Amino acid sequence: MVKTLVRHGLFLIVGMVALCGCGGGRKDGAYTVGFSQVTVKEPWRVVFNENLQAKADTYGERLRLITLDANDKTENQVAHIETFIVKKVDGILISPKEASGCSEAIKEAMEAGIPVMVLDRNTTYRDYTAFVGADNGEIGKAAGMYVRDLLGGEGAAAGVVYEICGSLASTPAQERRGGFHAVLDREPGVTIIGGLDGDWKLDRGKAIAQDALQVHDDIDVIYAHNDPMAYGAYQAAKELGKESGIAFIGIDGLPGEGCQWVKNGILKATFLYPTPGEKALELMMDMLEGKRTIERGTSIQLPTATITAENADEHIR
Repeated sequence: MVKTLVRHGLFLIVGMVALCGCGGGRKDGAYTVGFSQVTVKEPWRVVFNENLQAKADTYGERLRLITLDANDKTENQVAHIETFIVKKVDGILISPKEASGCSEAIKEAMEAGIPVMVLDRNTTYRDYTAFVGADNGEIGKAAGMYVRDLLGGEGAAAGVVYEICGSLASTPAQERRGGFHAVLDREPGVTIIGGLDGDWKLDRGKAIAQDALQVHDDIDVIYAHNDPMAYGAYQAAKELGKESGIAFIGIDGLPGEGCQWVKNGILKATFLYPTPGEKALELMMDMLEGKRTIERGTSIQLPTATITAENADEHIR
């Protein structure tokens, strides 16, 4: 661990400043929980952090929540975890960039006796305290069934679907892709093309769609693994005058973003992907305060929903 700490010294300076005076051991009766967020450059992540902090505030002086931004870099998250270990925090939350990169550091924290909860994106190491997030495979299947019905129904669906993926090194992208294909690959009349990695970014989704729409004139549906990429694809189509003939499908369902775009007729549908921080922090605090026990490797699945023009208002608050 020492060698790794030196290797990531630049990132640890930021982490140590943020953690200064906030060591573990329930100082002044408070628990210290460290959270490594992969990025705050995506709107869903911003809401994730806001919801998590609002939940933390309900614990008052019983909790110190330390949130660090990894700036979309796995090496930063490894440094975050190792900083938390050195500071002997009481618990760690992490939403990792990719499946494998943080696994060894998470294992190290667990071996140090610090409970770790993995949020949203899973890791290859599964002997952590718990995973909290929605079932991305089921969300992908729900999107697939929606598109199948949009294109004519089971056994009769026909059309061309262009897929824009999230980061394919992450489990949500793999699962959203897998669930979607599990439904539509059984439909001989449906052709799925694309599959490029948009890394969850609006501008990447737009650039991918711009290229695709200039090559393919027969796209009926663009399925993006999140709402910003779907919206970027819509922008690209609108600039080319092709938006009216394409259904744009996304995932996330934020009230002021995906749900509003559905209500405004920009997206045909989105699928709710609830932020997991509130539930994870509740579980962590219950465990730390002795209110419940959690078996290692537990998976907590959060509910989802299909959001269309008919029910978008119900999800906008």
